[in-house]
Amino acid sequence: MKNVWTSCFSCNFAIVQYGSKIRTELSLLENDNGTKALNKVKSIKQAYNLTRTASALYHVLTEVFVPENGSKNNSKKMIILLSDGEMMGDNRTLEGVLNMVEMTGVLRFAIGVGPLVVNKTRAIKQMVQISGDEKRYFNVSNYAALENILSSLEQSIIGIEGIQKGAGFHLQLAEAGFSSHLTHEGSLLFGAVGAYDWSGGIIMKREKEKIVTFLNASTEEPRFSYLGYSVTSAHIATKMLYISGAPRYNLTGAVFVFDETFEEEVLPGDQVGSYFGAVLLALDVDGDEETDHLLVGAPHFHIRGEEGKVLVFRLHQGRFERDGALHGMEKYDYARFGSAIASIGDVDGNKHMDVAVGAPLETDDPTGPSGSIYIFNGFKEGLKQRHSQRISPSDFGMKLVHFGQAVSAFGSTENFISVGSEGGATVLKTLRVIIIKPKLNVKTDIIPLVQQTNDQSKQYDELISLQVCFDARKNKIINNEELLIEYQFDLDFDKEEKRLSCDNCQKTVNFTMTSNRSCPDPIKFNFVGCDDCFSPIKIKLNFTLRAPSNGTPVRVLDVFSSNEVIQEIQFEKECKEKGRCQSDISLTDSKLSTNTVIIGFTETLNITFTLTNMGDNSYMTTLTLTYPKILHTKKIEPVQYEVTNDNQILCKLLHPNFRRDAQVTVNVIWQPVKEKSDLTNATISAVLTGGNNGTQKLDSKIYSFGVKNALAVQLKGKAIPQRFSVTEEEMSKENRELQFIFELFGKNEYRAKINATITIKKEVQNTDLKILSVKPTNCTLSFLESTYTIACILTDPQVITINTETYIRDIQGNNEKIIATAQLTFDENVYEGIDILKKEVVVILSKMTVVKSIAPIICGSIGGLVFLIILIIILIKCGFFRRRHKLERVGSSHQ
Repeated sequence: MKNVWTSCFSCNFAIVQYGSKIRTELSLLENDNGTKALNKVKSIKQAYNLTRTASALYHVLTEVFVPENGSKNNSKKMIILLSDGEMMGDNRTLEGVLNMVEMTGVLRFAIGVGPLVVNKTRAIKQMVQISGDEKRYFNVSNYAALENILSSLEQSIIGIEGIQKGAGFHLQLAEAGFSSHLTHEGSLLFGAVGAYDWSGGIIMKREKEKIVTFLNASTEEPRFSYLGYSVTSAHIATKMLYISGAPRYNLTGAVFVFDETFEEEVLPGDQVGSYFGAVLLALDVDGDEETDHLLVGAPHFHIRGEEGKVLVFRLHQGRFERDGALHGMEKYDYARFGSAIASIGDVDGNKHMDVAVGAPLETDDPTGPSGSIYIFNGFKEGLKQRHSQRISPSDFGMKLVHFGQAVSAFGSTENFISVGSEGGATVLKTLRVIIIKPKLNVKTDIIPLVQQTNDQSKQYDELISLQVCFDARKNKIINNEELLIEYQFDLDFDKEEKRLSCDNCQKTVNFTMTSNRSCPDPIKFNFVGCDDCFSPIKIKLNFTLRAPSNGTPVRVLDVFSSNEVIQEIQFEKECKEKGRCQSDISLTDSKLSTNTVIIGFTETLNITFTLTNMGDNSYMTTLTLTYPKILHTKKIEPVQYEVTNDNQILCKLLHPNFRRDAQVTVNVIWQPVKEKSDLTNATISAVLTGGNNGTQKLDSKIYSFGVKNALAVQLKGKAIPQRFSVTEEEMSKENRELQFIFELFGKNEYRAKINATITIKKEVQNTDLKILSVKPTNCTLSFLESTYTIACILTDPQVITINTETYIRDIQGNNEKIIATAQLTFDENVYEGIDILKKEVVVILSKMTVVKSIAPIICGSIGGLVFLIILIIILIKCGFFRRRHKLERVGSSHQ
């Protein structure tokens, strides 16, 4: 707003924010006091929740662009919609609002911010629909990247050189000479960034021609592209190409390539605001006077800050193809890498051109951006995309600002690089690059068997002599030139217990290398014996070039060439066949402790290896076990081992020497995980390797086993009642209730889907059975041939209740019964049932017989009465009652 008001006094702004509510934060009537309006905008708090985009546009048309709120009928209107998400929670549609009469003549722009727009197809479609044209839709990764978009929109509002079509200038404000270039055939190119309302173009003056040619894109090209910001040319055998950068073309930037017939090719940028095309370099890498690559600077390219980058294009068959990118160091978020690019000649001496790239905002000095330049080397295949050197002012003790904002090279016999900084330029002299390959020659490179002990080592002292020689491979040393080489030895560098020693050796050795002398004096080492008499003794040498006493370096080492070398001393092997040891160790006798691992039930899985060497000694023998993630290593004995992050176990078998006829037993114990597994089959692979003739596979074996998850549930059942005993008279009189109850109990830890199937079968002839209800209610019921089937799907312990009704018409025999059988099934490929049995409940039906006979009862009663009378008479005749009476009288007389 502030920038627009400085150029456009009649421009007014309104701001509407929308979320769950839609409100006018600044109206067109509040533009008279600019300071007050800006302060009000700064105090706006962001709305959240819903994204009612269509309703917000409707609000603008009906509440903002109306005369009573400051809108003028004949004024040009523009809507800039900024959103970080797709439309949500809106009862209006975009189609309805965008087709309103009030929307006629309103210029619309849409800007999507963040991943919820950039990565969503539906959100992008909505934004393009709102803008009305893909060219007026922009997207950025975050709000910080909006600066360049808003700057472009400022131009759309104030209309530099006239906002209406036909009102702008053509070449009156072209700023011809903003950039310039002399082509291979002698033509002059001048950038004219201001031509045609800042669309820009190129003014070309060919040698020996009076006519000046103006090159630009089509007349419909967007304004403010700044074509001509940078210019260069490419030369190939058949034609010339004229190249210019337009860093604000479609906001992403672009490079325009014109051939001699003025046909154009456009290389578009890939990020809004990156200023792609601001800097150009046409590079002849191999020096054959034909262009091989085009380097395009995008100094404002941003990921975390404004790091910048340089894109590399390869010229192939007259057209440019992407061929990678150059970057600065990642630790500099604000660098503007690519602000300057220059060819600096063949610095490293490999007959291919090298490149310097400026990064003027890199900060090494706490006082501000000191800047730096990067050196990238050319080679046969093109340009190496890793820098060989980074140069900053602190490297030579200077405090500069924006070092690297301009770079150029000059010199014929020697190369110099001129680097611009704030207020001056620094000239750097390049040093010739040399590649040095050291060679190590050992007098005796094999230690014999008789010396492979600790006791006899002294008599072997004089046999190990090492000669070092330094061989210059590129830009060899010239006469009277001296190079000071500093080198160090590391004896047996990968072993804690050293097998070599040197009593009189210096830790660091200095050697002056000349064109006539490249080998220092030999060095002698002592062999002090070995416990590990198999792995070679490795001698490593590191070297560097030191500056001479006057402090000015003469040469510099090639950064891409190694500055170390390793020489090995081998041990003689005890083998049947001279020079080749063949061990014989097999995994045949090993096997798994079980063929199926049940997760939640199986406690351990074991493999026992009994390994015997039937051949030559095996050195550095290793057993590598690779196992699935459902297993955790619990115990390995009795060998040394290492467990890696890749579910591997490396077992060291009798290291370093698994001798002939030796035997070792390895017991490996795994513990299955407790979590559910989706595997149905798994494997453990065992690979046995030895190091006799390099790493060599001795044997291998795959151990396969099934994987299931434990299902520990049981069934119990009962019937109420368990028996029906019915008399003849009770039959066919009433229905009788019968209830079956089955309970699923136990643990279904891995959430198996259990199918409980209950069949109720009648083994009766004249009894009807009807099922009244089943719980749980999601069970299904079917009937076929006097058998009911109830199917339930269960995951949790649960009770199944079946209420039935029986109608007994008759019972024949003693074996009539109703049988309810419950059975559990599940996916047996995934689960293993633990002691799951079928449950059967039997209800017996029996008939009671009632005997009805009056005659026998009457006869029995009369017979019993007669028997009682006869018994009383007998007792009277025997005096039983008389005697008792006499005893009673005697008893009373005594009283």
